[in-house]
Amino acid sequence: MFRSNKKVTAMKACLHSLFCLFVFTTLSVGAPPRDERSKPSDPHANETAFDEAVDAQPKLLRISGQFDGSGRIVFDRDAVRYVHKHWARPKKVLFDGEPWIKLHRTPTPWRDFGNRLDLSKARIVNRQGRDVIAIEHTPDGFDIYFSDSPVGAADYAVTLAIPRRN
Repeated sequence: MFRSNKKVTAMKACLHSLFCLFVFTTLSVGAPPRDERSKPSDPHANETAFDEAVDAQPKLLRISGQFDGSGRIVFDRDAVRYVHKHWARPKKVLFDGEPWIKLHRTPTPWRDFGNRLDLSKARIVNRQGRDVIAIEHTPDGFDIYFSDSPVGAADYAVTLAIPRRN
């Protein structure tokens, strides 16, 4: 057992040395010439690249709450509202991390980004709950359906990915 530990240690040291050599060689070969390194780069180039990368990412919107029965959340560019169907109304609803108390009124976060998103391409990327969470695309946006059939209320959460409009 002792000999095999020595062999493993020696192999690790050898692999580490090879890895360091590879990294050093790769970095020195790919580095720009010394005179180009001293030139100042465009200070706004990174900001522009960062802004473009952020704009390319979809908006991740999380909705959670305690649901008992069924209903749907209707999304369009200007508004979001909950339409109740059966049993009790949802409780402890969070919309993008903010409490959503008046479910018939558009949550404040939606006013900030509703017009900048491509609602036709929204999709569910994560769902948690004991029964159904589904998405249906509509001419004006999409609807998220919650259906809690078992007796009593349960916690539900859904994360939506909504691409930004070009």
